[in-house]
Amino acid sequence: MKSKFVYQCTNCGATFPRWVGKCPNCGEWNTLEEVFVSEEEKRKKSRGRTQTSSLVPINAIQVQEYFRFPTNIKEVDRVLGGGLLPSSIILFSGEPGIGKSTLMLQILDSIDTESIYVSGEESPEQIKLRAERIGIKSNKIFVTNDSQLETITTLIEQHSANIIVIDSIQAVYSAEIPSPPGSVFQVRNATNQLMEISKKQDKIIILVGHINKEGNIAGPKVLEHIVDAVLMLEGEKNSNIRMLRALKNRFGSTLEIGLFEMCGNGLIELTDPNKIFISQSSIKSSGTTFSAVVEGARCLIIEIQSLVSPSSYGVPQRNVNGYDFKRLQMILAVLDKKLGLNIRQNDIFVNITGGMFIYDTGLDLAIASSLVSSLNDFVIPYEIGIIGEIGLTGEVRAVSSIEKRVNEMEKLGFKRIILPRRSESDFSAKRKKHLLFVEKISEAFDILFHL
Repeated sequence: MKSKFVYQCTNCGATFPRWVGKCPNCGEWNTLEEVFVSEEEKRKKSRGRTQTSSLVPINAIQVQEYFRFPTNIKEVDRVLGGGLLPSSIILFSGEPGIGKSTLMLQILDSIDTESIYVSGEESPEQIKLRAERIGIKSNKIFVTNDSQLETITTLIEQHSANIIVIDSIQAVYSAEIPSPPGSVFQVRNATNQLMEISKKQDKIIILVGHINKEGNIAGPKVLEHIVDAVLMLEGEKNSNIRMLRALKNRFGSTLEIGLFEMCGNGLIELTDPNKIFISQSSIKSSGTTFSAVVEGARCLIIEIQSLVSPSSYGVPQRNVNGYDFKRLQMILAVLDKKLGLNIRQNDIFVNITGGMFIYDTGLDLAIASSLVSSLNDFVIPYEIGIIGEIGLTGEVRAVSSIEKRVNEMEKLGFKRIILPRRSESDFSAKRKKHLLFVEKISEAFDILFHL
């Protein structure tokens, strides 16, 4: 049987007859690897279907209600949109040691149905030890250690289990493909075959995936297109807070997040996350401000801590934890240009307490206020909340879900809240009594430093 080698990009999956340094398809460097392709495989792919497809008007399609398997872990169900759907295949990823395998065992333990845990990296004894550590004693979880795709698919087809976890998809290989485990061909082939089984037998398959050094999901990008949902478990290195986020979800919203705390007995749901994100010890310190961010349907009160000190080196230090570094650079440039503070000549440290990474630009004004507070060693009172996005011209711009943010801050006892002036029409005259509206960042600082 004739065969040949081609070069395939590990980033996008495109194939080429010869090696090049830069992938012409996605533009990445040094991503082409030599893979083996047989003529028989090419003939199988080229064979078309003999039967024709029928066209159906979209209004004539009957949609039935699908039963979801609730995981009984509220934070997981929140992200999934209510639970796991039959015939779905989910990619679950995260950094090494973040808690992926632990959360998978907890999910299987909490669901009242038979399940299979296939591990290609751990022995059944190791899985048993972890299960005992986190208090799992279920008789409905069946464990095996196998990496060969043909064996795994046969096992799934013959067993009555409704939920199957493959840990990890990068360890699965097919004996019919000469490429090593984790290669583009192996990962794509394994995912396609598992998806076919999932759709035919109404089984739920969860694929645990690795991430690469850039923080992206390892393997071809087509892997994320094949699956029905992509979940990412995130967390800072020095924090025990874990955030579950949906990067893709065909059956629910991608705006929701689930919050957990890593403890000795596994991942514990955070029912009141504001206790984690607000540290009571620094309430009366300069450089501390409070704001509200929206993650899906949830509103969180966030504490920002900043330290601005004279630089001892030629190049001032910049250290930010939990916020976008480039966004911080923009805020510093606006403070220098519009207020003439010359703050960029100092060493600057910014920390979002609680160990979460925040993408919400509604924190801009609170971060700027925290920096100026530390620079002038001025304490901003605890009862002041600050919400707003900063534009390049120094204006304070409106943010989404402003009423939800204000309601959450009022619940926690914030007596006065600084808001963008464009949001003034969203509130009644009675509520405006304790709301302070500003149009420029200079107006916000005038209010803060004359209270």
